[in-house]
Amino acid sequence: MPAQLTTTPASACSPEITSSRIGPPAVAAHAADRDHLLDRLHNLRMIVPVFAQELASARRQAAALRVENRKLRERVQQLQRTYGSSHVRGREQAP
Repeated sequence: MPAQLTTTPASACSPEITSSRIGPPAVAAHAADRDHLLDRLHNLRMIVPVFAQELASARRQAAALRVENRKLRERVQQLQRTYGSSHVRGREQAP
């Protein structure tokens, strides 16, 4: 009996699949992987802006805290100069 030639539909042949000679079951797996990756990309595109906003907010808050800490350190230094370091609670006197 002569061998019959079979053809693959053009829609199932993509350059990546035909170049690596992957059979039709792998086509479905490739499509599922692609769909999964597209879903992940969509989710990341929705999440990343939220993270960016949180990061910007955290940076602003950190900058405000640095300013506040600087002012508090200056106030402590001023009090130490005025009253001496032995009167400031919570700090040991330097030897």
